[in-house]
Amino acid sequence: MAAHETALMITFGLYLVALIIIGFLGERKFSKSYDDFVSAGKSLGSIVTALSAAASSESAWVMLGLSGLGYTKGLAAYWAVIGCVAGYAVNWFFVIVPVRRISGAHGSLTLADMVEDELNDRKKMLRIIGSIVIVFFMGVYVVSQFVGAGKTLHGMGLMDYRQGVLLGSIIIGVYVLMGGYAAVCWTDALQGILMAVIMVSLPILAVVDAGGPLHIHEVLKSAGLEGFWSLRGLSVWGSAGFIVGQLGIGLGYQGMPHVVVRYITVKNEEEGRRSGMIATLWGVLVLAGSVTLGIAGRALYPALKDAEHILPRFAAEHLPPVLAGVVLAAITAAIMSTADSQLMYAATSLVNDLWLKLTKRKVEGRYLVLATRLVILTMTVVAILVALLNVKVIYTFVLYAWGALGAAFSPMILSMIYFRRFNRWGALANLITGPLVVVVWNNIPLLDKAVYELIPAFFLSLAVGLLVSVMTGGREA
Repeated sequence: MAAHETALMITFGLYLVALIIIGFLGERKFSKSYDDFVSAGKSLGSIVTALSAAASSESAWVMLGLSGLGYTKGLAAYWAVIGCVAGYAVNWFFVIVPVRRISGAHGSLTLADMVEDELNDRKKMLRIIGSIVIVFFMGVYVVSQFVGAGKTLHGMGLMDYRQGVLLGSIIIGVYVLMGGYAAVCWTDALQGILMAVIMVSLPILAVVDAGGPLHIHEVLKSAGLEGFWSLRGLSVWGSAGFIVGQLGIGLGYQGMPHVVVRYITVKNEEEGRRSGMIATLWGVLVLAGSVTLGIAGRALYPALKDAEHILPRFAAEHLPPVLAGVVLAAITAAIMSTADSQLMYAATSLVNDLWLKLTKRKVEGRYLVLATRLVILTMTVVAILVALLNVKVIYTFVLYAWGALGAAFSPMILSMIYFRRFNRWGALANLITGPLVVVVWNNIPLLDKAVYELIPAFFLSLAVGLLVSVMTGGREA
């Protein structure tokens, strides 16, 4: 191995060791009881809540997929930034505090607990169907993160794709198995800071190295990518569909279970409100930085075969080995911060939301912790096997899972908070209608090309949920 690669790998290796240490500390403090293992004792402050929620909501998509979108779509990619930041802002002003208030009143540990208690779902049908939706689509999401790990390490020339998948996924699995929810949140907060530092500093360097804004604009113009309101090769309606689709990404933030659980476990309502402000600011910096890097990368590498390789390629060729190692750590941080949260939440959903609550067994906390760890291990192995097939691009894979989860849960949570007549039958309609529309829309080429599937799925799910609630007599007292 060359000296450059050795220095890069040493830096990256130190970062991975730090994650394992955090997992060990989490294991010592929060694995004594099951509630602590899956909720960190509801002791999280605003900074950890904000950074862990933000980092876990973005994934490899923000470091690789979004920068790749900037590379291929030019200035129009900023519409995705606007849509995502709007999603953060809606959570800040309208979701976080009510969710903390409702979950606190019921003593909820998970989204399923909160919904069941608030909507008085004695038959537990929402818990069952919601858990199935969560486990399946979060599994898809986790696969996309492992694909991102393989692409990153391969793109920097350190190892082949499959070795990258194995390394990234094994590290994630180890520290989640050790420290549970607390380790997930602490590592996600660290990773959120690292992602912000990289996505503020690297785009500035890329713009300078590419010859400045004027030269970059000339390159975009020659490639037909300078349009903000219109895209090359698309009609007015095609451009409008793209823009609406990117804005529609923000509709998913209110219902991502692994993000909403942060609002359930934040220390109190005031800490929750502050976390919303911090997360929104983080989103502006990181998301805009990613698109800017992709646009500058277009001037630096006009013929890149895989647009999602722009960040690792730039870091490997324009930074000293140690700093390139930091960037590699940041990309991996984006991947890990989402995969760990989804593995943890999906496992909790199976153990707490299905097995424990449905069987009504009295099980010792240590056995529940063990069962959760076994589920995490099993899901990690399955996701690795699928990721090794190297299927689809990250951007497409993530948007599909994001759409299904967002269409199922965002309308449900907003309706539960702000529509007093919303009931369990309306919530059931959300869980069925949202994912069904996403799957059907995504598999009809004419519809799929028109607009991102989350948009019609969200509004249809919302409308059907409210209509069903009214028709079934509203919420029980």
